[in-house]
Amino acid sequence: MKTILNPLFLLVSIASIGFLTACEDDETTAKPVIVLHELGIDNSHEAHIGGDLHIDAEIVAEGKIAKIVIELHSESSDNEIEVEFVDGYEGLKNAEFHEHVEIPETFMTGEYHFHLVVTDMEGNQAIMEEHVDIE
Repeated sequence: MKTILNPLFLLVSIASIGFLTACEDDETTAKPVIVLHELGIDNSHEAHIGGDLHIDAEIVAEGKIAKIVIELHSESSDNEIEVEFVDGYEGLKNAEFHEHVEIPETFMTGEYHFHLVVTDMEGNQAIMEEHVDIE
């Protein structure tokens, strides 16, 4: 007895496999990208007590910016700053981030850790870490 594959059955089978594999969702949004142009006076990575810390960065967020957070903390003391920026940046895909963060009079001099954290609306995060000297 000869078995002959029905061409219609073969065509339907191939189409079904193609349809099922095409339904997979492999698309993911890339995490934000941060390019730091300047940190501190003339990109010196320095700030002064009672003054401010100059920050200039370019941010590209395919998933649109939800918030930008600046963290500055010391390993040798309890001095810490956390400032959140939403207004003016939320919902943007591309942003020129130019801000100044005040350095309180209560801060001690020394080396600090700087973090620029960008979170997009998809929950992806990018973190830029640098050091800053507070004088």
